[in-house]
Amino acid sequence: MKTKHLKIGIAFITASLTSVLFNNFSFTQWQRPEVPAMESVNEASRISHAKELLGGGYKGSDAQKIEGQKALNEAILNKVQTQLPAKFKSQARTIARTVISESAKYGMDPVFVLAVIKTESKFNPLVVGRHGEIGLMQIKPDTAEWIAKKFDLPFNGKKTLQSPSANIKIGMAYMNYLRAKFDKKAMKYVSAYNMGPTNVRRLLAKNVKPVEYNSRVMKNYSVLYSNITSKKPHTVAAL
Repeated sequence: MKTKHLKIGIAFITASLTSVLFNNFSFTQWQRPEVPAMESVNEASRISHAKELLGGGYKGSDAQKIEGQKALNEAILNKVQTQLPAKFKSQARTIARTVISESAKYGMDPVFVLAVIKTESKFNPLVVGRHGEIGLMQIKPDTAEWIAKKFDLPFNGKKTLQSPSANIKIGMAYMNYLRAKFDKKAMKYVSAYNMGPTNVRRLLAKNVKPVEYNSRVMKNYSVLYSNITSKKPHTVAAL
């Protein structure tokens, strides 16, 4: 009989403790961390830069067709997510947010930035070029150090360029610098990103247009936009 009463008592105490824990435990401990919201693409800057890049070819282009698409930021995230190596896919949202925010900062089209990354590294942050270029936007350490000082960006040697977001920030600052140097003439500043401003000026002095690299970037730019616009509207909006 005593054993029976003891079991009942233990069961009662256990139930009481469980109730207290249940009512007082903070369920926020079980919630997943909040995912940072994706910034919206600055549509005015995107359109202005697309017109700068495409000139008369903007009218009727895929860049024009997507005007006003509110889900463009999510389409950019989706593109980054699918292109990154498996090791870096967990950083896709951070990388996409960096592309969008830095594009707004410098008045650029974020799809153009993706095109440069595609051309330079095929979205592989681990790539090292034959001349020492590092990361997504393939930047030389000496160029990166100079740009970082000029634009007051953090820089701690080569390892800084191994960070995808830091690499993009420095690469875009450099592109912005070149864009100003060449009076927003797309073919010139895009080419200068690859061969340097001095070499571009030498070619221009000989009446030679530096078209090869620019053509590759613009081809990727066109393909990226084509991929985005080929998505069904409800599919893009749901991304």
